[in-house]
Amino acid sequence: MVKLLSYFNEEDILEFQEYDDTKVNRALIDHCLEDQDQEIKAKAFSLLGVKKNGKNLDLTKGFALTHIRLDAVDDIKIAIGVFGEKIKFPKNKELLALFCIIIPENKCQTYLSLMAHLTRLLSSKGAAKVFRPGNKKGIIEFIRDFEEY
Repeated sequence: MVKLLSYFNEEDILEFQEYDDTKVNRALIDHCLEDQDQEIKAKAFSLLGVKKNGKNLDLTKGFALTHIRLDAVDDIKIAIGVFGEKIKFPKNKELLALFCIIIPENKCQTYLSLMAHLTRLLSSKGAAKVFRPGNKKGIIEFIRDFEEY
């Protein structure tokens, strides 16, 4: 089974005070692609609007996902943006956390397994209380406990 914590750690959790689609997505992509040049980062950002390679998904109970297929990476890259309690997401939904996942084409099967695992995690009891600014260690501990269960 795919383990979420094999793809990110505490440093990959970014905190935001407000939701600005452009700023937040750019920051998350830049973090995921910190070892890539600006051209690759710009390509990834532009792919968000292209349905074949990237899209934003409202997951459940305050969680959302931005995912992009990009062969410039060798493995799946993940960054998580966490927000304060009153952040409004499109359609006036509360946004607690936005997951940014960048996937190379050759890792699509791994990505599907990762998504199944992630949706189970986010649907589990207590997830909405854990994904908050200032709680990076708590987020990692929550995921670790979930994966050991």
